[in-house]
Amino acid sequence: MVNRLILASTALILGASAASAQSLSDGTYIQGFIGYSQLQDSDFSGTIGGAGQSVDTDFDGGYGLGLAIGTEIPQWSNDIIGTRIELELSYRDNDVDGVNFTGNGPGSEANVSGDISQTSLFANVLFDFKQSGPLTPFAGFGLGATYSDIDFSYGPGVSLDDSDTNFAAQLIAGVAYDLNATTAFTVDARYSRVFDVSSDRLAPNGASTGSVEDDLDTFSVNFGVRYRF
Repeated sequence: MVNRLILASTALILGASAASAQSLSDGTYIQGFIGYSQLQDSDFSGTIGGAGQSVDTDFDGGYGLGLAIGTEIPQWSNDIIGTRIELELSYRDNDVDGVNFTGNGPGSEANVSGDISQTSLFANVLFDFKQSGPLTPFAGFGLGATYSDIDFSYGPGVSLDDSDTNFAAQLIAGVAYDLNATTAFTVDARYSRVFDVSSDRLAPNGASTGSVEDDLDTFSVNFGVRYRF
């Protein structure tokens, strides 16, 4: 029920933002980006086999890509700071590098494989710090929802194999370089958090042995192109 409410609320926010973007022709843009994504180490904690345990997980660097549509809001802008709203759909994927299950004591588990992928829908608010030259620094934040697909195994075929949709937030900071009147090259860094992501822990025979949960934090560096209509 909570996930459905989150998705419904996000859809309403994004729909309102899209309507605003369509009603304002000046400053409307579309942007695509691709980059490096690093899912931070996680501590999936919960009850496994009737006892409190954790599945501490490390991740390799991965990739991310996204598409956004937005517009500048003249009523919220001035000669120094411009305000934009945008809708962002993005995807990130990171392979699992190592697992330490507390139930087996210290040390890494063997036979580690799999990944966690995240598909996010964000409503972003961004602030452009206007300059006299072609460079424009910007910063902002986003709220939305992320669908996390957890699929990795370790040891003798034990796995975390589940999916969950949760509230998510992100911080954004970057710079745009105007190539011409309509096109800009962008570089940005993003820090996102997905809250209370849970997964079943499965035995080699597929039976659930418990459930674990953690927030998922991701840092990414992205390169993109923004085209203004």
